[in-house]
Amino acid sequence: MIKTLFEISELTDLSTQELVAVTHDIKPAMAALRNFEGYSLEFINKMNKVSRLCKSLDLSFAVSNCKFIVNSPRGIFKMISLKDKREGKIVYGIAKNKEDAVEAVNLYYKKMKDSKDSRAFGKLMGYPDCCLDFGDYLCNSDKGNFGFKNPGLESIKNSKEFAWQLNVFTYPMISHFPCSLTCRKSIEYVDKLFKCLDSLDIDYSDKYRRYLKEPASLYWTCADMILLYGDFKGDLSNSEMAYTKIEPMLTSEEFYQENDQNFINSLKSILEKVKEGNRIRMTEEYFEIFNGTKSIIRVEKQNPYIPVLVKPTK
Repeated sequence: MIKTLFEISELTDLSTQELVAVTHDIKPAMAALRNFEGYSLEFINKMNKVSRLCKSLDLSFAVSNCKFIVNSPRGIFKMISLKDKREGKIVYGIAKNKEDAVEAVNLYYKKMKDSKDSRAFGKLMGYPDCCLDFGDYLCNSDKGNFGFKNPGLESIKNSKEFAWQLNVFTYPMISHFPCSLTCRKSIEYVDKLFKCLDSLDIDYSDKYRRYLKEPASLYWTCADMILLYGDFKGDLSNSEMAYTKIEPMLTSEEFYQENDQNFINSLKSILEKVKEGNRIRMTEEYFEIFNGTKSIIRVEKQNPYIPVLVKPTK
């Protein structure tokens, strides 16, 4: 089974962990937005192969019949034809029955156009009720960071501690943002998933445990973060880290079709300073990068939560 799931994941760039959760009835369905390579015979053949692989595991596979232009980082703004020459993304849905797979695709699109469909999508995805309530709050865009709510940062605001199972700032094992970083129902989901992964491929399972536990994350958005490995001290508001290894994950430029180039250039500049340094200090007012005792750059923050430097506390 696991080899087939790995193959599906490789063909679609879907999460292997989430595929495991669907096949083992930990969640009823999954859906994700992925890059569209172009409407071609090669694409059709790949989709047919994914469908056959899914059927071999008693899963159903659905694909959106249109593509979307995504504006960073606020969501879908335009729906266009698959034959349109502009870059865009499509939605894949997978479930144990065809109706749920198709509905997962349909609701993914609808929730981006009208927030009233977000709860229905979350229920189909198997999100806990407390996190569905949190999702309702996130969809109320009257207030928030830059006029919208950054889900990961809103989870931090609701939290005093940070469970490693709910590390949505590295390689998350959950597809939703938890109502808090100690949400009991979300932790139960991750524990069940790791139990399945342990039985299927212990090396793969251990790799993702390490991703959740070991690095700290210098985090702006779910598409833009830098993982740091070393000695972390502090909490969710004020922290400091001496680091010996970095792993850049700044992907807005590739993931989104419409970007704020000034924001992207700023991230690239900060990455270069992180590479020059070996220690970072984060407060609600500023963050500062050092090489030893020498300050390389100090950046005043317009928002206490952008960016943050976080690592699980429990």
